[in-house]
Amino acid sequence: MKNLKKMVKIVLVGALAASLVACSTDKKAEKNDEKIKIGAIQYIEHVSLDNALKGFEDRLKEEGIDAEVEVENLQGDQALTTTAPKKFEKDEYKLVYAISTPAAQGAKTALPNKNIIYSAVTDPVEAGLIEAPDKITNITGVNDAVSAKNQIESFLRIYPNIKTIGTIFSTNEANSKVQVEALESACNELGLKLESVGINNINDIGQALSTLTGKIDAYYALTDNTVASAGPIVAENLLKVKIPSISAEEGQVSKGLLMSEGVDYYEHGRQAADLAIRILKGEDIKDVHAEDNKTAKKKVNEKTAKALGLDLNNENLKDAEIIK
Repeated sequence: MKNLKKMVKIVLVGALAASLVACSTDKKAEKNDEKIKIGAIQYIEHVSLDNALKGFEDRLKEEGIDAEVEVENLQGDQALTTTAPKKFEKDEYKLVYAISTPAAQGAKTALPNKNIIYSAVTDPVEAGLIEAPDKITNITGVNDAVSAKNQIESFLRIYPNIKTIGTIFSTNEANSKVQVEALESACNELGLKLESVGINNINDIGQALSTLTGKIDAYYALTDNTVASAGPIVAENLLKVKIPSISAEEGQVSKGLLMSEGVDYYEHGRQAADLAIRILKGEDIKDVHAEDNKTAKKKVNEKTAKALGLDLNNENLKDAEIIK
C-alpha cells in the first residue's frame, strides 16, 4: 500500500511538473507571438521615401520579424520634426526608423534614449547625426550619397553638348545644401556651369523652373524631399521646353524625369532594416556602424526618352532598366 501511495504521489508530481512546463512553454509561445512595435517617421510623402519604408518593412517580414510599424508622416512640416517623434518614446517601441535628414535630426533631438535607424540621409556627419560611421551613440543608419560627377559624366556621353546644368533645392534641408556644393564642385571639374535656385516650400517650384529653363541645357535632380514631392510638375515643365534631366535617385524617373544612375530606395530601406534587425536581435547599437548605400540602378523613362527624341538603343543605355 505504501508503495502504491508513493507511486501515485510520483505520478501526481510528474503531472504537475509537466503541466507547469507546458504552461511556461505556452506563455513563451504567447510572448513570441507578440508583435514588435517600431515607430517610423517619414518627412514627406514621395515615391523615394515611400520605397524606403516599404523596403524596410518587407525586409523585417522576410527575416521572420513580426513587426507593427507605426508611421508618422510629417508632410514636410519642419515644425513637427521634434514634436512628432515624442509619441515613440515609450518603452513599447523597440526602435525608431527615421526616413530623411529632417526626420532623423528631429528624432535624435526628441529621443535621446531611443535607438534610431536613419535612411535617405546624404551626409549624416554634416547633419550632426553621427560623429563618424564607427562612432555611434543612439543613432545609426545608411546614407544615400551618390557621386554627382560620375552621374554627369555618364549623362555627357549621351548629351555631349551640354554646357549649363540647373537644379532646384530646398533652403530648409541641410541634406540639399551639401548636395548643391558637391554638384557645383563636379560641374567645375567638368567645365560646366551650374545654375541653382533655392526654394522655401513647394509653392516656389513653378517660379524656380521659370527662372531656370531659359538658362540651362539640362537639369539635375538632387535627393531633395521638397522638390521630389513635386516630381511630376518638374518633369512636365522640363519636357515642355525639351530639357533632358538626370536624377540622383531612381524614384523620380518613374515620375517623368529622363534617367538616373542613383539610389534604389527600396533596396536602401532593406539595407537599413538589416541594421535594425541586428539591434532587435540584441546587438548594442554602438557596434552597429553606419553604412554607405550599396545598391544603385540605371533607369530610363521610356515616354520621356521618346518625347526628347532619345534613341533607347544608344550604347550608353544598354544596361538600363526601361520604365514604361
